[in-house]
Order: sequence, then structure tokens, then C-alpha cells
Amino acid sequence: MRKHALTIGTGLVAIAFLLTGRVTLAAAKKAVDVDLLLVLFALLVAVEILREAGWLDLTVALTISRFHTTRGFALALIAISGLLAALVTNDVTLFVVIPFTVVASRFSDFDLEDAVILEIIAANLLGSLTPLGNPQNLFVFHRSGWSAAHFVAVMLPFVAAGAAGLLAAVFLLGPSRPLVKADVNLPPRNVIGGLAGALCFALVLLEIARLINGWPAAIVALIAGIWLLPRRLFELDLSIVPLFLFAFVIVEGLPRVQLGGRIYVSALALSQVISNVPATILLAPLAGHDWKPLLYGANAGGCGTIIASLANLLGWRIYAKESGRDPRFFRRLTALNFAFLAWIGVAAWLLL
Repeated sequence: MRKHALTIGTGLVAIAFLLTGRVTLAAAKKAVDVDLLLVLFALLVAVEILREAGWLDLTVALTISRFHTTRGFALALIAISGLLAALVTNDVTLFVVIPFTVVASRFSDFDLEDAVILEIIAANLLGSLTPLGNPQNLFVFHRSGWSAAHFVAVMLPFVAAGAAGLLAAVFLLGPSRPLVKADVNLPPRNVIGGLAGALCFALVLLEIARLINGWPAAIVALIAGIWLLPRRLFELDLSIVPLFLFAFVIVEGLPRVQLGGRIYVSALALSQVISNVPATILLAPLAGHDWKPLLYGANAGGCGTIIASLANLLGWRIYAKESGRDPRFFRRLTALNFAFLAWIGVAAWLLL
């Protein structure tokens, strides 16, 4: 119940709106973006299949094995975190990269806490380059009607500013030292699982390119999930799908307010309190046809508090579980997150 409190609370409000007549069934049906829900489900299942098949871990290992200093290693971890997040969402990336980093730290000498924190920030900021980088991007992509190329072009200056901040952080947080190579045991690779996950992911990309709707991707993902993840499928956290469903109904029933040119600041501030995904959905009706301030505000707002982005909370939980360390990491994560909130918040505002 605690884990899914946000989804449960959103569902109760949506049901209340329907029962009281604030939102009619016809209006709710029209408000719900079925394609978005289908492709989000397909994406979550596809990346879980690829992760279980061992191919994402192999990608990380091959990338970072080419580096010989702690600074180069940190840059590789940040780069792979951003790249994977842009392709398979920020939360899935952290499930792969953080455990790998913790294991690598047992065989080599580098600052584990700072490396993991910068991975989390990179997943939030660099991963926002594409519609697949995080749920709020996928939501805005569907609502805006933009092409994938236009979306990337809009987000590129924002991501460049985030990359500059991460690069500066790597040089400011500590000196570089020779890196002792880590001999990390990778999970076995499943070729069939890799092919099935790739097929599901390809169908998601075709939907993003607006060549097909979300049904083929969702159906293939469901079949592949039942086949390859018979038990894991029921343990997979798909709560973001009903959260979006309920949020569509709630947004339809909310009174319309005018924020003028303050939607960027509103998205930035609201994300600190309720997380950037609900903030994006709540503010979407106010965006009109100008989605850039909302995108920049929500993605910049992923930095800051531990709940500003679900990836922050997830990264903290994964690190605590894998390393056994907790209190100091939480304080360090919060401090660096607020430092990046100041940096990207000002940079994004100047780019608008």
C-alpha cells in the first residue's frame, strides 16, 4: 500500500470524480490516451525482458571496460546511464547500472557514492533527450503531436546544459586515479529473450515514429512476457500505467486556471512536491501548443527533492539494497540534486 500510495490515491480521486458526475464516462473515455497506455506497458515489459536476458548488463560492461582511470570510469558510467535512459527509461537504467557499479567498487578504488549519484542525475537529465527517456516525456510526446526528430531537437539544448554540469561535477568532486580493473560476473545471456525483447522494443519505436498504433506492441509484449517472464511479469511494477489512466480522468475534471508565462516555474516547483510525472499531467491542459516550457520545467524539476523524480527515489532504494549504506548517501544525493536543480533550472530558463 505504501509503495503504490500515489497510484491508489489518484485512483480514489478519479473514482470520486466519476461517481459525483464531475467527469462523465463519455468525457473520461475521450480524455484517456489509450495508445500512450499501451506503448508504456509494452516498453516496461520489453526492457524487463532485455534486462532479464542479460543484454543490458553486457552493454554496460563492454562500455566501461575500455577505461583506465577513475575519472574516465565515472564519465563512462554517466554516459552509459544517459544513453540507456534515453532508450529504455531512466528507472530501468538504474536497475542495471547501479548494481553493476556497486559490484565494480568491490574490485576497484573509486568514489562509489558520487558515481551512483551522478548516474541518477544523468538518467534524469541526459535521458530526457528522447520521448522514451521518462514517462513525462512520453506523455508530452503523445499530447503534442510532434515528430520524434522535433522532440529530440527541442530537448537537445537542455540535455547539453545538463551534460556540461555533469562534466564539471566529475572534475570538481575529486582527482583522477588509476583504476584497477573489475572482474564482474555478468548474468548469462538468453538469445531468445534478447530477440523477443528487441522485437517488442522495435514495435514501440514504430509507434513512436507514428507508423503503427500501440496495440501490436502491447499484444506482442504481453505474449512475450507470459512466455519469458511467467512469474516475473506479475512482480513487475506496472503502476505507472494505471497512474496515467487515473490522472487523465482527474485532469479532465479539474478547473482550468491561467498561469500566463509561469508554466515553466510551476512545473519546476510542483515537481518538488508531487514528482515530475504527476506535475506534467496536471499542467498539460495549460500548455496549449507551447510544450517546451512544460518539458523543460518538468525535466529540470526532476532534480531537487528525493520525490521530485521517481528515479531519485528508486536510485536511493537500489543503492541502499545493493551496498548496505544509506544515511550519508541520502544526504549527499539531496545536496547534489539541489546543486543541479540550481544549475539546470537557470540554464533551462535561459534557453526558453
